[in-house]
Amino acid sequence: LSTVPANASPLGSDAEKVVWNAMPASQQDDVNRVYANIGKAIAAFERSIEPEQTRFDRFAIDLATGAKPEGDAAFSPEEILGLKLFIGKANCVTCHNGPRFTDNAFHNTGVPLVEGLQPDRGRVDAVAQVEADPFNCLGKFRDGDESACRELRFMLKDGPQIMRAYKTPSLRGAADRPPYMHAGQFATLDEVVAHYSKAQPSVEGVSEVHPLDLSDRERSALVAFLKTLSD
Repeated sequence: LSTVPANASPLGSDAEKVVWNAMPASQQDDVNRVYANIGKAIAAFERSIEPEQTRFDRFAIDLATGAKPEGDAAFSPEEILGLKLFIGKANCVTCHNGPRFTDNAFHNTGVPLVEGLQPDRGRVDAVAQVEADPFNCLGKFRDGDESACRELRFMLKDGPQIMRAYKTPSLRGAADRPPYMHAGQFATLDEVVAHYSKAQPSVEGVSEVHPLDLSDRERSALVAFLKTLSD
């Protein structure tokens, strides 16, 4: 460590970049490997985190085992309606499915721009960044061989469907972590549901969402159900 400059970075100030570029390639690789290993350690820890059991989980477990949901596991009529909308008319389950309520895919849902923020085009711009990233799963700092990097090897790299497409977030705990969407466009779940109900056209590309035309009662019920996904 005594030979590593105290202030050097490939992404830092101009002075730090000069120092970084003057370092031997082997030393740059050593520093990068340390950062890569730190990232892997953090990722390993994050994968060990499991969400707390929610009212929805208790409700679902009771139904699956043939028990009658009681206490906080029992859904109100409004929450039952919200669940029916979630898997039916509102079609939320198309993207928000599985144990984490996400398909882990990317979609254009017509989310509006944020005033004051530089416009971004979602996945269509991120593809080049991911491919150029020296720390991606095909780079020299990866674990395993290329077969362990299916996400990058089979990644959709172009096409209108990735324009302003953003990754589907998990809905677990959603009620406890506003604001919503990739840049915090909506302050409340009510605003999110209203957005999907109206389904405005995307500012760029084509939105996958079609107007749901939910009534006030249906929108409230859907929000009530979403809140059961938080502990």
